[in-house]
Amino acid sequence: MNRIVLCSLVAALLGGCFGAAPPVPRDHYYRILVPPPKAEAVGEDLLGVVSIPPFEASGLLRERPLLFSAGEQSLEIQQHDYHYWTDPPPQMLQAQLASYLRQVGLADTVVTPAMRIRPDFEVAGRIKRLERLLDGHSARVAAELDLALIDLTGRRLTVMKTYAVERNCPDDSINGAIIALNQAVTEIFDQFLADARRTTLAGRPPGALTGSR
Repeated sequence: MNRIVLCSLVAALLGGCFGAAPPVPRDHYYRILVPPPKAEAVGEDLLGVVSIPPFEASGLLRERPLLFSAGEQSLEIQQHDYHYWTDPPPQMLQAQLASYLRQVGLADTVVTPAMRIRPDFEVAGRIKRLERLLDGHSARVAAELDLALIDLTGRRLTVMKTYAVERNCPDDSINGAIIALNQAVTEIFDQFLADARRTTLAGRPPGALTGSR
């Protein structure tokens, strides 16, 4: 009993000397949410089924912590502590692109490989950058994606392009960076849609659109 009392007194004294431990920061989770397209962007362009596999990515871009660098030319990439994407970026961007292409009517059906439906087209993506730029100037973000549209029936590459967008953040917070990254990804999807429509419609004979069958 005396030993227990003595240990309690020592613990109380040490607590008074060093103070209470600081609270552990809580984790924060974020997502990319591409907004519904404007009415004028909706159409019917491709015949058949479009499949979208998970995006390719390497290294830190496959992980959930948010990334930042000292600037566009910085050779060092770092991870934020306590700030994470809700899902790994390859799966998160796959889901958002599938939803976006369904809403704009780029195909009869947009699926993922998990549905085990034989596709006519495939959209292959690779994440090259998705990060905050902290160079001491205005708060910015950078998103860079490789996107390719493959005609599996005709065995040809219809679109293959690197899309890179930088956006200023509304403020210096991480929430501001997430808003800007959402805008950057949306802009990339819009550019890819425009390229896909231009290239797939260029050689299509009259009456070949889904809506005219």
